[in-house]
Amino acid sequence: MSLELTNIIRVSITGAESGLAAVNTSALAIITDEVPVPADFGTSRVYLDAASVADDFGSNSETYRLAVMVFNQKLNVITGKGFLIIIPRDQTAAVQPATILGAANVNLAALTAIDYNINAAVDGGDAGDLLIGPIDTTDLASVLVSLNSTAVASAGLIFSASGELASARITLKTIATGVGTDITLAAAGTGTDISGLLELSGSATGAATGVERVKDCILRTAGSVPYFGIILNEKQTDANQTEISALVQSLTKFMVIGSNLSADIAGIFTTLKDAGYTHTRCLFYSIAENDALDMAAGEASRLMSINFNASNTALTMHLKDITGLVADTGVTQAILDAAKIAGVDVYADFGIAKLFTSGANLFIDQIYTQLALQVDLQVAGFNFLAQTTTKIPQTEIGMDGLKGSYRAVLARYVNAGVYAPGTWTGSTFGDPADFARNIKEFGFYIYSQAVAAQAAIERTARIAPAVRIAAKESGAIHSSDVIVLVEP
Repeated sequence: MSLELTNIIRVSITGAESGLAAVNTSALAIITDEVPVPADFGTSRVYLDAASVADDFGSNSETYRLAVMVFNQKLNVITGKGFLIIIPRDQTAAVQPATILGAANVNLAALTAIDYNINAAVDGGDAGDLLIGPIDTTDLASVLVSLNSTAVASAGLIFSASGELASARITLKTIATGVGTDITLAAAGTGTDISGLLELSGSATGAATGVERVKDCILRTAGSVPYFGIILNEKQTDANQTEISALVQSLTKFMVIGSNLSADIAGIFTTLKDAGYTHTRCLFYSIAENDALDMAAGEASRLMSINFNASNTALTMHLKDITGLVADTGVTQAILDAAKIAGVDVYADFGIAKLFTSGANLFIDQIYTQLALQVDLQVAGFNFLAQTTTKIPQTEIGMDGLKGSYRAVLARYVNAGVYAPGTWTGSTFGDPADFARNIKEFGFYIYSQAVAAQAAIERTARIAPAVRIAAKESGAIHSSDVIVLVEP
C-alpha cells in the first residue's frame, strides 16, 4: 500500500476571517408617531422610493409627505448608496424613567477620592447632595455597587453602566417612573462632585404609558437599526428637543429639525447651540410648521447624497436648492442676521430660492463628514485587527499596518474632496517637519508614539500606542469681496 502524502506535504485551507460591514452614512431615518397600515410592519422598514411609503402609511400621511421630499431632491440618499428608514414610535410604550445618559465614556479607575457626592433634585423636590463616598474600582460591578449608595437609592435613583472599567458610559435613572418623574443635576456643594467626572449633567423627565417619546425610540433602535441621520414628522417641545439633542450628541448620528417660529431662533435653537449640541442642525422656514419639517427632510437627504468612495462628491449645503420648496419670503434681513448668530439655516429669496447656512455651530457638512470619518475609522481599525488569521504583532510593523488601515480611509476622504493638501496653522504633534510635509502633500498626517516608549501597563494589556490623526479640511467658498480700481 502507498503511504499518505501528509508524511511529506501538509496542506490546510482556511477562509478569510469575517469583519464588520461599512456603516452606511447615507441612511436617513424618519421617526414618526403615525401608525403604519401593515400589522406586521416590525421595528422599521427600508425604502428606496416614496411610493412604497404611501403603501405602508397612506398617501395623506405626514410620513409619506416627508418621504417625497427625501426622494425628490436631485441628489439624495440614493445617490450616496443609501436609503430611507422609517421607524414608527411605539404606540403602547411602557412607563419610562427619567434618564440622563453620560455624554462620553469615562475611566472609572480614576475615581480615587473618598468623599464623592452628587447633587440631584428628584420628582420636583428640593435639590440636595447625596453621599456616595469612596468608589471600589476593582471592576465595573463593584463601581456600580459604590455608586448606588444608600443615599442615592433612597432618593429614587439608580446608576447603570456599559463598556468596561477603563472606558464606561454611565447612565442615571429614576427608580420610580411615570408622569412628573424627573431628575435635575447640579454641582455638589460638599465633598467631591462626581456628576462632571461621570459626564452627567442637565435634567430629564420620565414618561407615562402611551406613545413612545422620540428620545426613547432612539435609545431603543440606535443599536439595532442602521440609520445615520434623523428627521421627525412633528416638532418637539423645547424640553423634549433638548433631551433628544443631548442624546444624539453622544451618538455617532446627527439630526435635522425645523421650525416656523421666529422666536425659536433666539430661543431653543440658540439654547442647543450654546449647549454645544452640534449634532443637531436647526432650520427656520416661516410659512408653516409642515413646510419647516419638509425643509429638514430635503436638506438632510441632499446632504447625505455624498458618496465617500467616489471622487469630488463632497459638498456644502450653502446656496443649494431644495426641490419642493419655494423661497421663504418671511426671511427678512433681521431674521437672517439672527440666524447667522444662532447657526440656523434658512431658505431665503436672493432673487432665486437658495439655502443660506452659517457656521455659528459649525457647518452641517462639517458635522456630517466628521461623524462619517469617525465610523469609517472605527470599522477600518476593527477589521484590520479582526480579519487576521494569526495576530498583529505589537511592534512597529504591526503599528504600520494599523495606521495603514486608517491611511486608506483618509485617502478616500481626500479623493471625495472632504480634505485636501494645504498649510496647517494650528498646533502640531509628532515630528513638526513630517507633520507639515504630510499635510502639504497629502492633506492628512498620522502619527503614533514608538511601541518601545509606551507604558508597560498598556503593553501588557495589548493596547496599541494611541494613533493621532490631523486632517486639513478642503473648506468651501461661501461668499466673496470684490474691490475694483477704476482709472479714467
